[in-house]
Amino acid sequence: MLRNLIICLLLFCLVLPLSASAASWTDALGRRLTLPARPQRIVSLVPSVTEILFALGLDERIVGVTRFCNFPEQALSKPQVGDYANPSLEAVTLQRPDLVIASADAASPVLLAQMERLGLPVYVVYPRGLQETIATIRTLGQVTGAARAGEQLAQRLADTLARVRATVAGRPRPRVLFCIMLRPLTVAGPDTLVGDLIDAAGGKNVVPAGANRYPTWGAEALLLADPDLIVVAPHSGSLDPAKLFSLWPELTAVKNKRIISITPDWVLRPGPRLVLGLTALAEDLHGIDLSAADPLEQP
Repeated sequence: MLRNLIICLLLFCLVLPLSASAASWTDALGRRLTLPARPQRIVSLVPSVTEILFALGLDERIVGVTRFCNFPEQALSKPQVGDYANPSLEAVTLQRPDLVIASADAASPVLLAQMERLGLPVYVVYPRGLQETIATIRTLGQVTGAARAGEQLAQRLADTLARVRATVAGRPRPRVLFCIMLRPLTVAGPDTLVGDLIDAAGGKNVVPAGANRYPTWGAEALLLADPDLIVVAPHSGSLDPAKLFSLWPELTAVKNKRIISITPDWVLRPGPRLVLGLTALAEDLHGIDLSAADPLEQP
């Protein structure tokens, strides 16, 4: 009996390091994969994921990013592996990653199949709203072996969301049009991250639900919606929003000079800086100063 006990203890000691050195995860596409418990060489194919990884304190383990990964500033010094929708598989492979993180809306089935054939361990994320972003941050903390940091970062966003909702509760909800692009005029529907932000900030999205989450509008749809506030996420070289919408002086937002711009990455990237986008949007919608009551530190 003593001999059997010793054998069991030896087997336990042999199995323990193996089980502690790897973990199995199911990604946003339902793919099951086994990864190191603490991946040491991570390639991020998603700008928002790159921001999350840096915020988790994993900068030393990031060995590859896309050319669109521009925040924080340290990301610019990381090896670039191309675009997030069309990365250089050679560049990715050369980094010898033990974890590649991709996004479901950019990684096509063909690209995923190619990476799988190369033996690249790809974990896919797909946050499309605020709650999904909070969950993704927590999960990435767990997948990368930084669960505590992930929980803290996710909780910060959750706390900001709760605080903003409580602050704007009971206030009138301005009718909001959020423009992703100006030419063509591309707007954000309710089933989007931006739609979530509008609702949480105390606004009412004038874009109706539909098959297209980001529909293209003409003048007729714009005039029919007649928003109280037009929000634009301007990109480099884009049109002057005030000049464009002045073509329709009968719009309520134009008459009241309620056309505002917001930093695109604060509202379009599902990551840590959503706390800034949500706060800025609520302040613009209601003319309040949320930072005075509870200052936010930029990630």
